[in-house]
Amino acid sequence: MTGRVAEQSYDVGAWAALTRRLSPYLDLAIGLVAAGMSVMSLLGADVAAIDSRLEPADPLSVAASLVAGLSLVWRRSRPAASFAVFVSCCLVVTLTGHYIGLLSVLLLFSLYSLTAHSRRRDGVVGLAVCLLAFIGLAVLDVPDLGTSDVLQACALLVTAWALGDAIRSRRTQQSERLRIAEQEAAAAREQAARAVVEERLRIARELHDVIAHSMSLIAVQAGVGGHVIRSDVVAAERALEIIAETSRKALTQTRWMLGLLRGEDAGDAASPIHRIDDLAGLVRGVREAGIDVAVTIAGPARTLDAAIELTAYRIVQESLTNVLKHSLATQAQVLVTYLPDGVDVEVRDVGGGRPAAAAQVGSGSGHGLLGLRERARLLGGVLEYGALDGTGFRVAAHLPSSMEAAS
Repeated sequence: MTGRVAEQSYDVGAWAALTRRLSPYLDLAIGLVAAGMSVMSLLGADVAAIDSRLEPADPLSVAASLVAGLSLVWRRSRPAASFAVFVSCCLVVTLTGHYIGLLSVLLLFSLYSLTAHSRRRDGVVGLAVCLLAFIGLAVLDVPDLGTSDVLQACALLVTAWALGDAIRSRRTQQSERLRIAEQEAAAAREQAARAVVEERLRIARELHDVIAHSMSLIAVQAGVGGHVIRSDVVAAERALEIIAETSRKALTQTRWMLGLLRGEDAGDAASPIHRIDDLAGLVRGVREAGIDVAVTIAGPARTLDAAIELTAYRIVQESLTNVLKHSLATQAQVLVTYLPDGVDVEVRDVGGGRPAAAAQVGSGSGHGLLGLRERARLLGGVLEYGALDGTGFRVAAHLPSSMEAAS
């Protein structure tokens, strides 16, 4: 849809721009040709054979015919002035008893130009002036203008006006379509830009979750390794292996997310989108860091929307990261409950509490939990967290089963 809107806007706009560039040269050519042919028609007419009352051409009639033709140069840029000059020159030629000749045909073109390129009211006034002028000339019994000629002229004038009015209406509709197309294209660009910003904010939250969790594991394992490096070489080696594995995973996810932030195509196959099934690997790393984590999956497991499962995974990840960083607890519980309308996720640490120092450090975790609360809200869910009267800390969330269910 956006592509068609942009293409329509470009086609109409390009044609309008081309017409604006060429119209002055085209109108100049029309005016010069009209002036020359009007003078030639006047000078070459056998006035005696047409109507014995007609006067032969003189400087006044030649000048009036020349000016009338040249006035068509401004038929688009100054349509009202061009029409007024043309009609005045025609009256001069006719009222002085000269042969109007080609000017009677060009009058139709002048009226058409006025109606097509000016306001509708101007076209109506121009038509009325022409009709009244022909009727008045017939009453005055000017040469070469009978009753049948007047009726025919009036019919042709109405036709010229109707054609010009149709062209004006069509041009107005095209301008309106162009305006609407430009508005739709601008709205589409704004929506695309907003989507990019929202996606980058989402990726930034993902990046925070990955780095915070990985650095917490690395810090804990580095402390363990440093503590047992002399007394228990095997445990120290295992701590180093966990650090290496965690670092590689974090680096892979960080590179992918930074690639998205730069606008690169990371590929679906390489996208490290976590699901609830991946909690086992997450919990294993936390257990190896010294926290005894009990995981319970309740209800019939099923596949949810990727965004829902990723958010559930991040809630568990952030909660366990906070246990590592800010809690004195050595045990944690993870409960995932599949419900008909979604999934409940609950994480609590058991019996640890949080020291005063952790409250100051907790701004980092607060940022993560606040971000997850906002993410859950955007998905149509809810997230709550808080202390358990000195017995631990609890994070609980309810997420819908799909984005459609949320909307």
